[in-house]
Amino acid sequence: MSYRTFLDTTGKRWEVWLVTPAAAERRRVDRRASSAGASAFQGELDRRRTSERRRGPFRRVAVASEYSDGWLCFEGEGEKRRLAPVPDGWAEAGPDRLSIWLQAAKRVVKCGP
Repeated sequence: MSYRTFLDTTGKRWEVWLVTPAAAERRRVDRRASSAGASAFQGELDRRRTSERRRGPFRRVAVASEYSDGWLCFEGEGEKRRLAPVPDGWAEAGPDRLSIWLQAAKRVVKCGP
């Protein structure tokens, strides 16, 4: 994953990185074949000895079709934006180009702590 920081035209610091839907879905899917023991990975047995700690059933993360091939996430000073599709060469782009893409990105509600 590429990760960048830059200053926009007003001097505000931004972080930008590439998000792919597969990475988001991977955290939300139960990868075990069953809770009784068999792991979905390489036929190994589940070695855990404690009961299930998860609060609820697994849900797939649905992403809007415009984001299905990934997006750039911009975050700075409590603000978050998304840009899709991902522009070619974004990882090598200078601050001026990143600032232009930042202005085109959609504002989103920041989740999490």
